[in-house]
Amino acid sequence: MNVSQTEQATALLAAMHALDDRAVELERIADPAALDWQPPAGGWSAGQVFEHLCVANDSYLVPLRRLLGSESPSGSMARAVEAAWRPSLAGRFLVRSMESPRKLPAPKMWRPAPAPRPDVIAEFLQRQRVIEALIERSRSVEWRRVRLASPVSGLIRMNVGDAFTILVRHAERHFRQIDRVLAGYRAAGAGQAFAGR
Repeated sequence: MNVSQTEQATALLAAMHALDDRAVELERIADPAALDWQPPAGGWSAGQVFEHLCVANDSYLVPLRRLLGSESPSGSMARAVEAAWRPSLAGRFLVRSMESPRKLPAPKMWRPAPAPRPDVIAEFLQRQRVIEALIERSRSVEWRRVRLASPVSGLIRMNVGDAFTILVRHAERHFRQIDRVLAGYRAAGAGQAFAGR
């Protein structure tokens, strides 16, 4: 189903801001032990999930910055394109996989290190701001005409609107995982100092 590019950009930015608010809240209330705790049955810690998001986002940011440039458009190019947007076949498939409750193995290139980088939530938020700025900048181009390859495989082609949608749905999926991990931390009795929500 087609939607207007402006509507999709607005919806994606609203979703990004909701993720930002949640990350800021977690940065405020989660002690380092909560972010480092790994489920006994296996799986990533909340900190490793944020690390995974940083690594995955970086792999998309390289081509997106190249395609969209670093300067804000000026003059007549500054107007938002009022085009219809629809996902590509590959984009639709990838977004649906992000929305599915089924477990998905992370591509090897996106697997986090055993310990996340320092200030991993702040690092994630910095990337969020870059993505948000790129969405704003991209309003002056027709998303369906700007194409890129998936960072995972050059055989998977998508449009720039797909890439933004995938980044948002991927983060939303992993925030659900973070919530489950932190709930496990509290249930294990490890989180007396963790205020939770």
